[in-house]
Amino acid sequence: MQINTLVIFLLISIITPVFIGTQVFSQQEDNKNLENWQLDSLLFEKTSKNGDLLVQVKSSLTHDRYNFPLEIVFLNSTLPTHTAQSVPNLESNNTGDTFSSTGLSVPSSLERVVPIESYDIIIYDANGNELWKKIAQSATEGRATQNVEFGDYDGKLTIVIDKIKQSQSSNNILNTDLPSRIENADNRSGVDQSSRSDSVNFTSSLTKA
Repeated sequence: MQINTLVIFLLISIITPVFIGTQVFSQQEDNKNLENWQLDSLLFEKTSKNGDLLVQVKSSLTHDRYNFPLEIVFLNSTLPTHTAQSVPNLESNNTGDTFSSTGLSVPSSLERVVPIESYDIIIYDANGNELWKKIAQSATEGRATQNVEFGDYDGKLTIVIDKIKQSQSSNNILNTDLPSRIENADNRSGVDQSSRSDSVNFTSSLTKA
């Protein structure tokens, strides 16, 4: 009886590592077979039609064309880009970022984002056919994320961001010497930006990485 138990134990000791090793190898092979997809660039940026906004579209590598991540950032194109050196009354900390007098951490490269009440985004294929769209999306702090369903499509794309309406709060933000995380896109004109519609489009391609 003890001999049988010993034999069974030895068999388990031999078979288990082989089984686990086979599973790990199989998973590694599956990962190798995954196809990564990307746009022409990980960052596109362009001034909007009205000239008030600098719109950025950011992407990343992904193997899932049914859940392709995009980030849209709406920046103020009428103000100069600030760095830590160009902003007064800031102190460096150990992380390389800076602190304002309020104690809030400010990145060394400051993005002048603009709050957006709503926008539409439509993506067309090379023949002008609609691949995907979202209507009346919001970006209250100047940023928005989308997960695009490209399906089995690959090739040339046109990304249209249309009917961009700035939030009313973009006209009511104090313009101080210290950097604001959200900036008024036209502080000097006094124009109600929320009543204006803007747009921008980008051309790219979805290809294998």
